[in-house]
Amino acid sequence: MARSRPNLVYRTVKRIVRGLLRLLYRIEVEGADRVPPEGPVVIAANHHSFIDPLVIGVVLPRPIAFIARGDLFRIPGLGWLLRKLYAIPVERGSGDLAAVKAAIRALRAGMAFGIFPEGRRSRSGHLEPFKTGAAAIALRTGARVLPVAIVGTREVWPPGRRPRLGGRIRVVIGDPIDLGGAEGRLDKAHLEAATRQIEAAVARLLPKDYLPEGYLKKTTLQQETPENADQA
Repeated sequence: MARSRPNLVYRTVKRIVRGLLRLLYRIEVEGADRVPPEGPVVIAANHHSFIDPLVIGVVLPRPIAFIARGDLFRIPGLGWLLRKLYAIPVERGSGDLAAVKAAIRALRAGMAFGIFPEGRRSRSGHLEPFKTGAAAIALRTGARVLPVAIVGTREVWPPGRRPRLGGRIRVVIGDPIDLGGAEGRLDKAHLEAATRQIEAAVARLLPKDYLPEGYLKKTTLQQETPENADQA
């Protein structure tokens, strides 16, 4: 699955989607040089909108595998396209374990794997508590975690509403996190600590109004960081 250069279909679709997004929105990227050029990496981002995977896919310089519903792969033509886009099929009802196993296979093949640790699009408009899947996958594979903040998609296409054209979308990429590896059964306390570390890394990249009320007081985050200061 891993390739030094993405296939022609991926490159073509990426160019088309990137062109459309840049036509509709003003997209800004900060920290693109922090993306590891090769090797397994878990890309962990906040999630507000349907277009978040598209935004991440077009601004990051390497192909990213995302999980997709297995039934989509049985639609003639679409299944072929999804495989060319490195999508990973997971059947409904198969549970989180199947998704984790699929992600581990992709990472062990040297891919970048994208995940939204909140587990769904935020309904509150603020960062929601991260689930442990991203940390578990990174610990199982030894892959580094790349924290990514997506700012603006909640305004241009929030859950339950129609998309709004125009506006700014900003993607801020943080420094990769090395959680180390884990052999055997994962310790619950270790897994929870790694999850909170990933969550804090994403939170530091977000503006304060993207964080729940009192979040900064409840965590070890500093009241003012360079990233938040720039976006305040």
